[in-house]
Amino acid sequence: MGNKPPSFSNSDNPAADSDRFLTRTLTFFYLPTKNLWLLLCPDTLSFDWSMDAVPLLKTVSDWRNLHTVAFYTGLLLLAYTSLKSSNKERECNGKNVTNGKPNTNGHNCPSEMEHKTSELKSSFVSKEENGINKHLPQRLQLPSTEHIVVLSLSLLIVPFIPATNLFFYVGFVIAERVLYIPSMGFCLLITVGTRALYIKAQKRFLKNLIFFATAALIFFYGLKTFVRNGDWQNEEMLYKSGIKVNPAKGNVLR
Repeated sequence: MGNKPPSFSNSDNPAADSDRFLTRTLTFFYLPTKNLWLLLCPDTLSFDWSMDAVPLLKTVSDWRNLHTVAFYTGLLLLAYTSLKSSNKERECNGKNVTNGKPNTNGHNCPSEMEHKTSELKSSFVSKEENGINKHLPQRLQLPSTEHIVVLSLSLLIVPFIPATNLFFYVGFVIAERVLYIPSMGFCLLITVGTRALYIKAQKRFLKNLIFFATAALIFFYGLKTFVRNGDWQNEEMLYKSGIKVNPAKGNVLR
């Protein structure tokens, strides 16, 4: 293309074609929120989200801006909490004892004995039996929750960046295909959160409730996938399924 970005029609990406900077900014900031909602609740799906499938945000008073603020606030808080916990863990590692006495610098760090015990558990245990040293490997420990959250956010955000119109305009408003890799990070976040709730639940009733709620979530998501597969049987059914999201596509059938 002669080292030039591709050009798209107004119907492909109406926000990119808008003359108003405010409209482009508000709409582009809102679209990741809409994509997150598709991951969280894929109730309405479409093969084509172009044209006016997502109306442009033209004013600051548009109520959808509240979704944008809530989305980025939650994302920043989640990233800050996970990174802060990771930094605290690194500060505690090997720096919790001073001159043989526990460090009272206000950090909730483990004692020196606990630190050495943890190192021993992660290494091989040498057992001498009949004059022969046998190395018995211990079960590998799972990564910390903070590290898993950082990995999840990376999978959720980094692969999605090319579709945000941040570096160049794309030829679509929303494309569900670009959520394939980010969905891995999203599912991992859901798993970490469910596991944390299950561990913190003290009563057996709450543990059972979390378990059955998770099972129900998997069942209904699987059912949604089964139903959605029917829309992809042929081109006519696919176009019909997208009419309620993008009515302009109905003209193609006529």
